[in-house]
Amino acid sequence: MGLQEPPKQKFFYGWFITIAVFLNLAIAYGAQYSFGVFFPSLIEEFKWNRQSLAGAFSLYTFMYCTLGWILGRWTDRFGPRIVLIFGSACLGIGIGLISQVRALWQLYVVYGLLASWGMSAAYITGPPTIVKWFIGKRGLAVGLAQSGVGVGVIIIPPLAGVLIATFGWRQACAILGAVVFTVLFTMALFLVGKPEKMGLQPNGRQIKPPSESWGNAQDAIYKEVTWSSAEAIHTTSFWVLTTLFFSHWLFMFIPLVHLVIFTMDIGLSKESAFIALSVLGGFSTLGRLVMGFVSDHIGRKQALIINLSLQVLSWFWVMGTNISWMLLIFAAAFGFSYGGVSAVFPAIVGDYFGRLQAASVIGAIFTIGGTAAAIGPLVAGYIYDVTHTYQLAFLLGAISNLISLILVFASKPPQRKA
Repeated sequence: MGLQEPPKQKFFYGWFITIAVFLNLAIAYGAQYSFGVFFPSLIEEFKWNRQSLAGAFSLYTFMYCTLGWILGRWTDRFGPRIVLIFGSACLGIGIGLISQVRALWQLYVVYGLLASWGMSAAYITGPPTIVKWFIGKRGLAVGLAQSGVGVGVIIIPPLAGVLIATFGWRQACAILGAVVFTVLFTMALFLVGKPEKMGLQPNGRQIKPPSESWGNAQDAIYKEVTWSSAEAIHTTSFWVLTTLFFSHWLFMFIPLVHLVIFTMDIGLSKESAFIALSVLGGFSTLGRLVMGFVSDHIGRKQALIINLSLQVLSWFWVMGTNISWMLLIFAAAFGFSYGGVSAVFPAIVGDYFGRLQAASVIGAIFTIGGTAAAIGPLVAGYIYDVTHTYQLAFLLGAISNLISLILVFASKPPQRKA
């Protein structure tokens, strides 16, 4: 089978899908990280403690990670379009129904159990689909798509703050839910699961009869071994990567959930907190773009080493933070490293296990490793309620990232047995 240049509109379709995924991730993750903005309003009205309130986010995180394997298999089997249409309804309705909450258990149901389906669908139909469309520029494409997360964190939480100040937190939830549903549903209509469905190969080249082949050199880059999730879980490579990302995700969401209220704890204003959250989002975008591109040139492992090292340093930095400029440096360093790791994750899984069942394998790792992200915000809330400080939580974040850094050196692609 040979390759030829397709018409321009087809050649650019992979990048068009990348933009659609960018928008999906921007609105979905922007809404997710707005939870911390609603934190003070919920505490003020219901007098819930931080551990109980963070528990709703932890349940949500646990669920959307756990559902990754199921939705990943559905995405590989049925395509991302139908899965994301289903997810848009779950996430939009779940966020909107927060406006009707009168008791803590109701928040756990509508956010933790319903909205989590939509968040999982938004992620598992995004980067894995990009992995299937790209090989040579996989890191750049995944980084560009995932930079939507950072843009969403820059724009949506401050916008949520304005909506709360203008309409109250209940109506703000209803408006945010409607926007989430509209964007995700619309973008789902443009998703195509893999280039073969359009008569293309990865990176936009068109399938050509064997007699017109460009030759083995050009074809070779598209010949890759594909592992199913069932095959992958029997390899050491799978478990090293899973443990690596489990440890990384364990405390990663602490700043994203607790940053606003931590900023107020150290005597800074709510406006300063929103600025810090926007800086975190902005540098997360930069980290995804830069490290996705860089990983194509220096390798995924080297990119992970750079980002995990920076994140370890940021955890120690925030332990001494008590003024605005120090908070902004933490937000920038943590955001860049968080974004960089997020961009490299789908790319390295695609490199190790192939692209055709990427959603299933990424979903499997996300299910096992990503559930760790549910633990951090809950533990941080408990630590604060007991000690009235986040210092121990930040130290645990540094230690877990050090473990991830060590595991990077042990990771390597799997080899099929003869």
